[in-house]
Amino acid sequence: MQAKGFDPRTKLALGMLGIAAVLVTEDTRFLVGELCIILPGLFFLKRTRAMHAVRLILPLVTIVFVIGVISFSVETAVALALRLFDLLALSILFFQAMDPTELGDSFRKMGFPYEFSFILTTSLRYVPLIGKRLRMIIDAQRSRGVDLRPRLRNVPRFTALLIPLLVQAFILAEQLAMAMESRGFARAGRSFRREYRISFREYILIASALCIVAVFFAWEKGWIK
Repeated sequence: MQAKGFDPRTKLALGMLGIAAVLVTEDTRFLVGELCIILPGLFFLKRTRAMHAVRLILPLVTIVFVIGVISFSVETAVALALRLFDLLALSILFFQAMDPTELGDSFRKMGFPYEFSFILTTSLRYVPLIGKRLRMIIDAQRSRGVDLRPRLRNVPRFTALLIPLLVQAFILAEQLAMAMESRGFARAGRSFRREYRISFREYILIASALCIVAVFFAWEKGWIK
C-alpha cells in the first residue's frame, strides 16, 4: 500500500533542518522571525491542543529567561528564551505532523535496527498513555479526599500517586511483553505495513531546504556578505 502525503523520511529531514536553522540562529531579530513563522503553524492545531502546548512551554521558557537575566544580560536572556520557545514549538509541530509509526519506519528505512525503531515508537505512544493514567489516578485520589496539589505540605501524600502509577506501569509493561511474544517479536524478515517511496519533488524540497539552511548558516557566520 502506497503511503499518502510525504514520505516519513522527508518529514524527518525537514524537521531536523528546521531545528538546525533555529540552533544556528544568533541574531535575536531572526529568532523573532522564526517565531512568527512557527506560531501560525502551532495554532493551526486544534485550539485546545495549541493552548495546552503553549501552557507546557511557557513555564520552562520563563525559568530560562529568569536564569539568563540573573547569569548574563537581558539581551542574552531574551535570545535564550526565544530559541528555547522556537525549538519546543517546532518539536510539537513535528510530532503532531508525524505519526510514531511513521517515525519508526523512517529510521528502519535508513538502516537502523528494528529494535531501535520499536523502542522509539513505543516510548512515543506510551508517554500520552501514562499521562492519561496519571490523570485518572489523580482524579480517583481527589474523590477520596487526598489533596495532591503541588504544595510542600502535600509531598508525603505523593505516595498515593506514585505507587498506583508504578503499578499501572508494570501492568502496561506486562501487557506489552505478552503482545510482543504472541506476535513473534524476534521473527526475522519483517515487512512494512505501507510502501514508502521518496518522490522526485520531495528530493527537490529536501535539497532546497538544505541549501537554504546552509546559506543562512554561512550568512550568520559572516562568510557571505
